[in-house]
Amino acid sequence: MIFLLLRLIIAPLAVMAGTVAQRRFGHAMGGLIIGLPLTSIPMLLLVALQHGTGFATSMSNADLIGSLAEVAIILAYVRLAARFSPMLTLVGAMGAFVFTAAIIHLLTFSTLIAGLLALAGFAVALRYWPRSKPQPERDGKHRLVLRVALSTGFTFLVMTSAGWIGPGLAGLAAAFPVLSMVMAFATHQEHGAAASTQFLQGVAKGSFSYVASIFAFTEFLRTGNLWLAFASALSVALIVQLVVQYVDSLPSVKRVLSMSLLRSRVAFEQ
Repeated sequence: MIFLLLRLIIAPLAVMAGTVAQRRFGHAMGGLIIGLPLTSIPMLLLVALQHGTGFATSMSNADLIGSLAEVAIILAYVRLAARFSPMLTLVGAMGAFVFTAAIIHLLTFSTLIAGLLALAGFAVALRYWPRSKPQPERDGKHRLVLRVALSTGFTFLVMTSAGWIGPGLAGLAAAFPVLSMVMAFATHQEHGAAASTQFLQGVAKGSFSYVASIFAFTEFLRTGNLWLAFASALSVALIVQLVVQYVDSLPSVKRVLSMSLLRSRVAFEQ
């Protein structure tokens, strides 16, 4: 019974946290919250408790390799959002995920290589992130119930079916960023393409900690100590995200310092 309850509350809590952050602090902050491993690590923990550490290790391996397809779906959505309707954009992005996952399935990647490629993919994506044209803010309806229902249903389906579809397919399915896509789609409908682009930019920034935490969980799980793996994954996620936020803030800090120096020089000359 406890496992069933945990399955049902993981995704809704993440969606509600992301929605609240999106409303109060902007679309990018909402995406950042969703990009964090708030559901993936707890889900892998529950899988390990139910099916054993060996099963969870294989699933997390597949999840990590599938993170390469996550880069593809986020980029595809951003590129298509400015040209197509939310539904066509979502379908096209999902097609990119399936195509990339199929290619990955034919190739052989170690978890280390897959993780490094995924991190490099997100870094390159953010470096060349498309600029979105400002659009008038719409009055979003914030269909929280729909967001929660879709994300909960998918998460519950993956965790329930993991035992009979196997760790490989379950890991690839878990790599599908359902929370990100549900909320990007809703944001696209309610606020426009520019808002969904900002939201997914936040997701991409949060995905560094997601990839790093999955890798840490996979490696420490090989020791057979589940709770050490869980604690290590959370610690790595926190450290990596702090580093990402620090690096991301450097340009802003430099601009502030430059403006301060310029004002000081003007005041001195006067």
